[in-house]
Amino acid sequence: MSDTDLWTTERLLTTAARLTENAWNERLLAIGITHASFITLRSIEAHGPLSQVDLAEHLHVTAQTVGRTLVRLEQQGLLLRQSSEYDRRTFRVSLTQLGRTRLAEAERHEREFMLDLHRASPELRPLLMELIEDLLPTRRQAENNTAGQPDRNA
Repeated sequence: MSDTDLWTTERLLTTAARLTENAWNERLLAIGITHASFITLRSIEAHGPLSQVDLAEHLHVTAQTVGRTLVRLEQQGLLLRQSSEYDRRTFRVSLTQLGRTRLAEAERHEREFMLDLHRASPELRPLLMELIEDLLPTRRQAENNTAGQPDRNA
């Protein structure tokens, strides 16, 4: 029996996610972005100019988390953050030409990476998709349950 036989499902998932993220980051290092940057660029490309809050919702992370990624991407010249014409407190993010170029390079790496993973385990993708679909409603319900509660740190 291996050590992993004794691990909880949660530990298996987080370890698999961390190992995958590390493998992605190693591949993307050559073009100067991280996996988080890649999925952020892709989401902006897919959904057009977005507010930080809308982008965070698409990525299933907090606005604060995506904000750190946006700062790095803006410093690299991969995106623009502009004040909304309707609400000066809101910024809309869009890709620059360099951002589009970098995204295309990252997508090439993705195709290679996905081929490697598919060859290793063709049944993995459908299982992961099912698992994510099962977990998303649970996360949304937990967020809704805590949304109406007062902040204990205030």
